[in-house]
Amino acid sequence: MPTESAEALPPPDLWGQPVLARIHGEIDPFEDLSCFRPLERAYTGDNTFWTVPSPEPRLSDDFWRDVAGHLGDERIQAAAQTLAAAVTRWEPKGDRLVFAAILRAGVPVADWLCRLIPGARAAALSLFVGLGIDGVALGALRRRYPERKVVFVDGWTGRGGVARTIAELNQGPLAVLVDPWGWADFSGAGEDLFCPTACFTGVATLGFSRTFFVDDTRLFGAYRFPVRYRREALVAAWQARCPAPRQTDAAPPGTPSRFFRKTPLRIHANEVCRALINAAPQRLLFRDSADRVTRRYPLLLDLAERRGVPVRCGVKDLADLRTRVACTLAAC
Repeated sequence: MPTESAEALPPPDLWGQPVLARIHGEIDPFEDLSCFRPLERAYTGDNTFWTVPSPEPRLSDDFWRDVAGHLGDERIQAAAQTLAAAVTRWEPKGDRLVFAAILRAGVPVADWLCRLIPGARAAALSLFVGLGIDGVALGALRRRYPERKVVFVDGWTGRGGVARTIAELNQGPLAVLVDPWGWADFSGAGEDLFCPTACFTGVATLGFSRTFFVDDTRLFGAYRFPVRYRREALVAAWQARCPAPRQTDAAPPGTPSRFFRKTPLRIHANEVCRALINAAPQRLLFRDSADRVTRRYPLLLDLAERRGVPVRCGVKDLADLRTRVACTLAAC
């Protein structure tokens, strides 16, 4: 069972970003199952939900080869260029920026932004909707980079919960690659694009668990995972596919109007991917025809097959939610 440790997280050979969290020892994600919450336990607004990390799926070599084969999506690369240009219009000097990468999805995006904006730095910290930001970590970030402007970075927005939480902090803007409902301050795309890093797990690409809340006076915690499970080549492949910087004076993209509609569904392709990894979806729904779904979402279909989740295509009503993908959850 895990023992307390105060060593830094994680080793710098993966992402080169300091992670502002505290290790509570090393566990095996596929053996020490008592350290994780059950897959079928859904968030109900009870913040004790965030005191235990979500479980980690055991995914095959074939799956990770498929993920690696989708990392060079030109639409995602273009979104990253657009996002970097939007940030630099706000602050042109990279050495005046520090990206607060929200674990986990913000880490790969912040990695690309640091490559696209010379001089920028990044560190990773935790934020859970309902519970809020890791305030101890945010304070440590500001002490480490007192002269820099903080920009929070996430992979995408879902229903805007993270964006609203960050706005309430009034500590800096939010930048995301994909923002279908228009809640971020800076975004790379307003279309519901699937980003392959949504498949990245803590086991494969971070080396530690999802973080968990301890108390208001301490950093959020995490369990370290054995090195043998890491897919370092996958991380390196994502980094190698970072696009070249685009001229910052290029015309900014049209920003989608801010939108919200209450729904029990988990919506948007990347949020659905996360549900297929660490939740218990009952049915996967697509707006598009089966042929188009097969072309556009092979990784989602692969995960659904592995989890035994039935799929329904041609659900036109999803257009009313500004999403191409959704799923029902056990608690819905």
